[in-house]
Amino acid sequence: MVKVLRWTDGTGWIVLSGGADAGSEIRAHALQIAKSEGGVAYLGLNEDSADETLDDMEDLGAPTGYLVNVVAEDDDTIHKQLSESSVLVIDNHETAETWRNVLLGAAVNGMQTALANGAIILAEGTAAMALGRWIPSDDDDTEFRDGLAWVQNTLILPGITSLQGSFLARAMLEQSPDAIVIGIGVGSALALGAEGQIEVWGERQVAIALGRNYQ
Repeated sequence: MVKVLRWTDGTGWIVLSGGADAGSEIRAHALQIAKSEGGVAYLGLNEDSADETLDDMEDLGAPTGYLVNVVAEDDDTIHKQLSESSVLVIDNHETAETWRNVLLGAAVNGMQTALANGAIILAEGTAAMALGRWIPSDDDDTEFRDGLAWVQNTLILPGITSLQGSFLARAMLEQSPDAIVIGIGVGSALALGAEGQIEVWGERQVAIALGRNYQ
């Protein structure tokens, strides 16, 4: 699997979480391995969008946290706030397509700088889906659109522990023989490290299916 999965380079970790309940083990583990310098950045579209996540992370012992409004802030501010973080959290409050649209540009650039500096990018639920090569369309779930492609050739399906009965998994594998479909259950995460490490965290409910070109 190490030779199959490819992801954005950096000295930090990309953590793809299937979703978090309060007191999430995944969030706690991300905090444990985070570098000591820098705060926790929470991406959102308005002032209230990350309140629940911020409160939960603080209960888990997170250092000083701050919301980065990726809609209202100017590009320089977004890049600076994200690049200086030790943990960067993108939660499940928007659709994958919305996250893709609002993150393109300054936010993605800031995320890349943060990752290069050793930060942990914790993407939960639909945010994890947005980091794949493909995402389902908000308008028609039989169609796929481009994701941010931080994890190459993947369709990431949060909340899915078995791919056998997944319409989206089947449709993607039929459309693209090079596709890798990853199902990640709530309370589980696939963590991708700087030196090629691939780890499964939490409840370890991660399923992977490969397109026919890998057979």
